[in-house]
Amino acid sequence: MEYMENDLEEVHREKDGFSQFRASKSTKKVSEAWKQQLTWDKQVQRPSDPTWHNLSAAAKRSCIDEDEMQIKSEIAQHLVDESDFNFVTMHLLNHFTDYIRQLGNLLNGYTELPEKAMMNIKQAYQQSNRHEAPFQIGQTTAPMGGVSV
Repeated sequence: MEYMENDLEEVHREKDGFSQFRASKSTKKVSEAWKQQLTWDKQVQRPSDPTWHNLSAAAKRSCIDEDEMQIKSEIAQHLVDESDFNFVTMHLLNHFTDYIRQLGNLLNGYTELPEKAMMNIKQAYQQSNRHEAPFQIGQTTAPMGGVSV
């Protein structure tokens, strides 16, 4: 059990490495637009700098590469800041050691009901048009076919 707890602590310490991959579509769109804007701004600023024209081709390439690395770093940080490490399964693992201590083993713990509830919600979401999805899911999953608002 100590191994499990230590491994979970390590996963949570290192979870930021996954954050850029957990960004929503809208966050990714904003990041891409921001990246394009920053790139455009740098391209416009360079010729207005009086020292830019005195640089050799290699020095200009070096400056461009440096700017690209800076932009890439800013975008990666934005994705991390705006992302949500919300893996339900990962969170449930935090409770396993408590369950084992309370119940003696995991076979006495029953996880089928929460998984079934999540499957119903996922299915309702897939059947929705994803606009006003919470309302549509409520209508799909509520008894008697709807929710009064």
